[in-house]
Amino acid sequence: MRRWRRLAAAIGLLAAATAAPAETLRGICPDPLVVQLDWLPEAEHGGLFTLIGPRGRMRQGRYEGPLGTSGIRLILLAGGKGIGLGDGETSLSALYMGNSRAGLRPHLALVDLDSAYTYSARFPAVGVMAPLNASPIGLFWDRATYPRGFRSVADLRRFAATGEKIYLSTTRRTFGRYLLDQGIPRDAFVEGYSGDGENFVLHRGRWLNQGSITTEGYQFAHGRRWSRPVDFLLLSEMGYPLYPGMVSVATSRMAELAPCLTKLVPLMQRAQRAYALNPAPANDVIYRFNEAKLGAPFWHTSRDLLAAAVPVMRARGIIANGPGGTIGAFDGARGATVLARMRPTLDIRARKGLRPGHVMTNRFLDRSIGLPR
Repeated sequence: MRRWRRLAAAIGLLAAATAAPAETLRGICPDPLVVQLDWLPEAEHGGLFTLIGPRGRMRQGRYEGPLGTSGIRLILLAGGKGIGLGDGETSLSALYMGNSRAGLRPHLALVDLDSAYTYSARFPAVGVMAPLNASPIGLFWDRATYPRGFRSVADLRRFAATGEKIYLSTTRRTFGRYLLDQGIPRDAFVEGYSGDGENFVLHRGRWLNQGSITTEGYQFAHGRRWSRPVDFLLLSEMGYPLYPGMVSVATSRMAELAPCLTKLVPLMQRAQRAYALNPAPANDVIYRFNEAKLGAPFWHTSRDLLAAAVPVMRARGIIANGPGGTIGAFDGARGATVLARMRPTLDIRARKGLRPGHVMTNRFLDRSIGLPR
């Protein structure tokens, strides 16, 4: 027994000796450092909430506190047009114009890859880390109604031929426009989805519905006047391998913030890994923030919903290592695929000669940080 205790003690000492030292950011990063979220707090933001932990201060539209033991403070601003941001504002525009509701201009913001391409001339920004390796957005269906499910755009084309509908936000841009370009007829779509499920329920699950696997995926299986299992065809499985919520910096501030990013991005990688392995502490903060209605009165994330989110995200490759086994790393080929899908719709808001390297970089990543295989 004593031999095993000595072995356990030795293992503990070894772990302490090899643990990365606390990284100081004082005098290197802005203090406070302000990060604009792309939506109201949810499981997708768990890594950022992990940076502060449970002892931060909750205020209307923001969560703030010490960024670990770095010596600086972090402010996380809730997102959502007209909710966390002013009307007409986005997390991307806030990098340049500021968040009018908070009265702050964020140093970093969560920006989807396709938005970064679309506005690469008007609001040029560079993603420095991909907290999520794939988008949780997709189309969901009732498993009992469609037991064979949907696994590709070809399946969606066959579905459209039946006369049933696909309910989504818009076909004018992003993945809705992509589906049109893939040969799904316009009359197969009903536009206007904004988080509601009325059409799905009204049509008894015969329609496909846009949603997030982390929210609607749980809610419809456990309520929302449905309470039956649903399944998803994600954007990446449609051939639209979007990086959602890239941690991004305004291109005009890259030189200014580069010394900070060199130290900060590895901390964000470690926080995302920590959240993936132990989401409960950050989930508790997100739950309490939303229950206090500090984001929006309609936005609730139950404890059970949050607890289910990380296992689903890991199982479907949403939280996963990128190239080289590095969490947060971008794949340039995927960036090129999304750009190719979007080129027909780009206009004067996008820069000329646009390439993936204009909107994403692995420059600041620590290549040794990844999820265990």
